[in-house]
Amino acid sequence: MYTIGLTGSIGAGKSTVARYLEQLGYPVIDADRLGHEAYLPDTSCYQQVVRVFGDEVVAEDGTINRKALGNIVFADLTQLQRLNEIVWPAIKQLAVQRLQQTADGQLSPIVFFEAAVLIEADWHIIVDEVWTVLADETNVVQRVVTRDSTTEQRLKQRIKAQISIDERVRWSSVVINNDASVEELYKAIDQHLMSLHHRIEGGD
Repeated sequence: MYTIGLTGSIGAGKSTVARYLEQLGYPVIDADRLGHEAYLPDTSCYQQVVRVFGDEVVAEDGTINRKALGNIVFADLTQLQRLNEIVWPAIKQLAVQRLQQTADGQLSPIVFFEAAVLIEADWHIIVDEVWTVLADETNVVQRVVTRDSTTEQRLKQRIKAQISIDERVRWSSVVINNDASVEELYKAIDQHLMSLHHRIEGGD
């Protein structure tokens, strides 16, 4: 099985790429979903988060209130680092398990691991190569402010907390630009998939 880490900054279109890959039949493991699992009550990760950040990040149903937690950590990079030190190892462990399950099931010779912080969390070490989705910051702001009903100021705080585009590109085998139409995005993905199959199946 060949594993590809799919990453990109917030609003770049990473999830759009992931959904298209799923439509084509490729398994996609979503780090965000694994994060929800890591936050489940009675897990070690949950207990550590509540101990560090307090009961204010606990929702009425007993789960982690991710919005409340986000308001804390995205306003303070030190707090964000504290959270990452708790959550990232837990998600990595879950990701390794899912990748192994996918390999055992032999569903596809290629599997994608979708993760916004693939590079920052050192999760790139568990994949064979990295694909990065990029978009101009103006487009990112327009997409996310509308999609998430957030403010431009809050969004730019989140962007500032991420690694630079240059750093993402440095780790990437494939870079997908998403500043044009969805149709152009899909065409680019199709071309990269053809090249990928040629490389891993043709021995190039």
